[in-house]
Amino acid sequence: MNKRVITGLTIIGGAGLLFAFGDLLIPQENVIFDAVNRPKEFAFLVTSNPYQWWAARGFVGVLMEMIGTVTLYQLLAKTKAERWAFAGLLLSLTHQILGCGVFAVIQFLFPVIGQEVLNGNDEIIKYASMSGGLAILFGISLISTLSGLGLMAIAIFKSAVLPKWSGWIVFLGFALIPFPGVALQFIANTLWGGAYFWMAVHTYRQYNNDLYLEGYPTTTNL
Repeated sequence: MNKRVITGLTIIGGAGLLFAFGDLLIPQENVIFDAVNRPKEFAFLVTSNPYQWWAARGFVGVLMEMIGTVTLYQLLAKTKAERWAFAGLLLSLTHQILGCGVFAVIQFLFPVIGQEVLNGNDEIIKYASMSGGLAILFGISLISTLSGLGLMAIAIFKSAVLPKWSGWIVFLGFALIPFPGVALQFIANTLWGGAYFWMAVHTYRQYNNDLYLEGYPTTTNL
């Protein structure tokens, strides 16, 4: 099982880097949240090729998060912090399922709205407004993310099988993502991705140590 956990933690760590470097594909993501006031900038952004790659990396990244979250729970399920980990798993999976919906809107709906704006249909920009249904979707996703990661951080801290503060570093990284600025989001995604790599390395070392101890000859009384 440890090999599976190491692989899963490495995959979710890679998701952090995918999000971090993916954010560099577009010049300024924050125009998305101000589409109503900056419709032309929004339209040019969401109809560009780099934007399509940026949005697609969201689907891949969320899938990688799911794999890593489930394997992390497998490790924590055998510890005294299992209840915390299970609650964190449920909330984290809720975030990731909603994340698929978020990126579906970003990848498939926004480019259509942008093209219509470029065609002169300015009224349609209201459907890209970060209010109403979209605001609720983003809000629930954010709340479930931070709640799930907070519970996972507590589980990791209590479990004694992973670096105690690694879970809280993941929490901090995700907590910084909503703040504007591509540079800040790059740092935030690298931070939480790095924390999962830290967990993977720790588990790998522990696994190798256990293999060494299993193979070490024991003395018996004759």
